[in-house]
Amino acid sequence: MKYFLRVDSGREFELEVDDCGGGHCTVKVDGKEIQADFLDVDRLGQYTAIIDHRSFAVSIEEQDQQHLRVNIAGESYTVVAMDEREKAAGEVAGQGPPKAEIIKASMPGVLIDVSVKVGDVLEPGAGIAILEAMKMQNEVVCQHGGVVEEVLVETGQSVDANQPLVRLAPPQAD
Repeated sequence: MKYFLRVDSGREFELEVDDCGGGHCTVKVDGKEIQADFLDVDRLGQYTAIIDHRSFAVSIEEQDQQHLRVNIAGESYTVVAMDEREKAAGEVAGQGPPKAEIIKASMPGVLIDVSVKVGDVLEPGAGIAILEAMKMQNEVVCQHGGVVEEVLVETGQSVDANQPLVRLAPPQAD
């Protein structure tokens, strides 16, 4: 199946998964074929990926059906993923109405800073907190932006993977 990915940096990729039997996949990224092995570590979004004889720890959190938070090798990315039908439907229908958003912890850790409060207006990609996990600090960001409706955590609090941190109302129309 073919997927279209857009990373928060603006980079776009075309990804085609040809075969994925027994955790071994043949994947084409922008036409370049890659052999990869994937192992679901805990059925909670933690994976091991082996690509070109190199092993990577990967954490994938679904924010909704198309928006993912991917952590790989200590780097964190927000990814919008669409299959061919979703992409075609989106092109026909436009982007659609603004969406509410629940921002979740991408992994277990301790919040060393929560930088938003109720009523704050956030742009897409704005940082809401710093999460320390495995001795690394990871910025937690929003995908769509909007108005902070509820802050569910506080600085110093330990959180679990996928724990809701902040609830945003859809961005206000101009």
